[in-house]
Amino acid sequence: MTTATVTFTADSQWVRRVPREGARLRLVCLPFAGGGASVYQGMAALLPSWIEVLAVQPPGHEDRSREPLPASIPGLVTACAIALRPYTTMPYALYGHCAGALLAHEVAHEMGRRFGTWPQRLIAAEQPAPQAPPPPAPLHLRSDEDLLASIRDRGGLPEAVAGNAQLLEFLLPVLRHDFALWENYRHRPRPPLPVPITTVRGTTGSVDETALAGWAEQTTAGRTGVTVEGGHYFIVGLTAAAAGGIAAALDGRTPP
Repeated sequence: MTTATVTFTADSQWVRRVPREGARLRLVCLPFAGGGASVYQGMAALLPSWIEVLAVQPPGHEDRSREPLPASIPGLVTACAIALRPYTTMPYALYGHCAGALLAHEVAHEMGRRFGTWPQRLIAAEQPAPQAPPPPAPLHLRSDEDLLASIRDRGGLPEAVAGNAQLLEFLLPVLRHDFALWENYRHRPRPPLPVPITTVRGTTGSVDETALAGWAEQTTAGRTGVTVEGGHYFIVGLTAAAAGGIAAALDGRTPP
């Protein structure tokens, strides 16, 4: 497993990728609320060479900050599916972290419905199942201070960012918008995915196994659960051991 530094190539507005010649699986990654494609550069460096990492860059985030933020979940899902269509010429899997898991779930349905190209696997990390009730105390309705404190307590706001007032002023509208978008998500009942689902939780994460077990209702191909080291935002500062657990799941093996 390589630990070399990698840099994403911007294939399009929507797609950031680390091309890997000889890869046999493309892992399409969807970011959590407030996050962008860069979150997954560390994963690309740690996964084995048979996995090519591709990350979706939503409008209004990171190097697309001058564009309007997504206006609706259906519009975002459709745009993602269209942007990803050219990358489904080889087997692919979807990985979504937190709210990104809900987006991955919706994109999986859209890819199958629109193009007939189902992913080989859906990996949902640190996110209750789509049919779970909405959060009782939505973060997007809290004060700026409480919103930032909640994200920081879960490990999603590095100290370097938390201490930069100018950067926080820029990030807050993005965070509040994304949390509002996904905390207002409502599951639309439909036939389960014909795709195996792997749920992932951090050892010190904030989503327990009971909440993750509900993902079994969203697949006819079985659900497995994996625990990796780290907290709710374990993907930030992903460890080699955690990456190994994800790779094992993608390979259909029991993680070490």
